[in-house]
Amino acid sequence: MTVSPSLAASIGVNFSGGVHTIAASDSPGIVPAINWNDIAGASGTNITLNDDTATATTAQLTFTATGVYNLFSPTNTSNAATNTLYRSGIVGNNTTREVSISLSGIPYSSYDLYVFASADTTATNQLSISNGTTTFYYASGAQNNLGATALLQTTSTTSGSPTTGPGQYQLFSGLTGSSVTLTTGGSIHNVISNNVFGFQIVNTAQPVPESSMIMGLVFFGGGLFAVSRRKNQN
Repeated sequence: MTVSPSLAASIGVNFSGGVHTIAASDSPGIVPAINWNDIAGASGTNITLNDDTATATTAQLTFTATGVYNLFSPTNTSNAATNTLYRSGIVGNNTTREVSISLSGIPYSSYDLYVFASADTTATNQLSISNGTTTFYYASGAQNNLGATALLQTTSTTSGSPTTGPGQYQLFSGLTGSSVTLTTGGSIHNVISNNVFGFQIVNTAQPVPESSMIMGLVFFGGGLFAVSRRKNQN
């Protein structure tokens, strides 16, 4: 899906593995925004991130993982950019290391953090991702991500009762402070891995519509008309 301009100041990251990159004009995920950062490799330190206007910000990314994988089953949504996002990701296991993602210098006084993490396997083991305050639990429901025609929000914060299904994402909402660290859990070597495909930091100091329709007013031909834009069809 191509959008211009984006609806909220944001910073998007795609763990592309150097293969499945997202075009500057494309808008994957949940909140419409362009100019995502394509990040290759299984680790990186103090990587400066651009925002949705392609301008460098004070935000920096440091991350570690067991590896990066480029052959995940893509989701099957109506948004081709979202499907691309889920094709590559960093992975963790319990013998080498889980995934750790640290962000510093976040330029927004308040923000939501969308994380695109999902099992891509028929194994039904529980996985988790946490920011140190909130931990979300998810499982595949014995389906690969190819079975996802829309993204599924992980809502469970109860271990043993994970949100189940393919193509999941997590929303850490109402965050403040210039830094945050995410860690995954539950990976089992040669059985199931935590797969993090990307994330998006969305500025909430400015209004971000929550409904499926975004209403506005424009002047046209001397008159005032209502117009609308839809959120991403993921």
